Amino acid sequence: MKTIRRNNLYIISILCFYLVCQGCALNPNTGGSTSGIIEKTGELTENEVWDGRIYITGTVIVPEGINLTIRAGTIVGFEPNDEPSSLIVQGELYAEGAPNRMIVFGSLGKQQQLTEKETDTTLTQQNIKEIFGQKPTAPIGTSTPSMNALPPKAGDWDSIIIEAQSPNSRFTYCRIQHATNGIITKTDNVQIENCLFSENKIGVLCEDANPTISANEFNRNESGAQFRGAAAPEVAYNEFTANRYGLVCEDDSRPRISKNNIRSNYENAITCYSTSSPEVVSNNITQNMGWAVYDGGRLRDNYISGNKQVGPNVTEQSISTQSEQFYSVDEVFEPRTTPVAEAGVPQDNF
Repeated sequence: MKTIRRNNLYIISILCFYLVCQGCALNPNTGGSTSGIIEKTGELTENEVWDGRIYITGTVIVPEGINLTIRAGTIVGFEPNDEPSSLIVQGELYAEGAPNRMIVFGSLGKQQQLTEKETDTTLTQQNIKEIFGQKPTAPIGTSTPSMNALPPKAGDWDSIIIEAQSPNSRFTYCRIQHATNGIITKTDNVQIENCLFSENKIGVLCEDANPTISANEFNRNESGAQFRGAAAPEVAYNEFTANRYGLVCEDDSRPRISKNNIRSNYENAITCYSTSSPEVVSNNITQNMGWAVYDGGRLRDNYISGNKQVGPNVTEQSISTQSEQFYSVDEVFEPRTTPVAEAGVPQDNF
């Protein structure tokens, strides 16, 4: 049992290094503690401060009346289980990183049992090169001869869930990846700013809540942001790029979507279902493979160009509710002929 535990922690240590490498472009100096990995699971019983390397082995609950603070540069790794783990916040969560010391939430990657024949090559130099994309500087050894680490992927862990009773939570300069839902918010009392959401099924999901979502980057997610119920958040100055869908509005949601760059997504930039009708104001919506806006929404002062493969230099000037680049919207006012200069994330934020 002790040998198995040591082997597991060895794999975890390597995978934490992988998470750091994944964040290098945005987080060259992770900082924090070097004292080792701290394992967390279950319900917190007092206020806590997380720093360094945190390993979540099961669902962690922050109950009412308890505060969790996560310091800049901390790496929070979730162990992929048959029932993916979550961080559930009923109290308060403050995850406040810095531009050069982002907080990383991500998967540790799954361990895979190998056959006896495969065991001989486990954790060789070539295996590590394939997993981490680089050659290690020192021999790794074979202290886990029967396990192999699979790369992290979307859905390896479940969500950070901010429950309706949470009085206040804040995320700044966080990198959130490999989740089913990066952040689910059920309360208005959440600020999500200057964060990167990548390789999640849904980056941010709002359920009957009106949080502030500003100056974030969403890329390579199934959906960048999604709104359900009567959600009406303020979504401003973000970048939605290379997702399958940029933003998805469901039910009777009414988000205000303003001053964003929504570009090069593989399907629709903004998709509306049911009776949802977002306010879409002063955005640059360009080069998306699908519709700029699909089946709902009130459009004003947007720069809409090159969507639906109409041609990269075709700028939409129609004020009808249907055109070559948007489909069955509610209203269209004042289409632009030039991009919105102030839209998107300020370039010095990351």
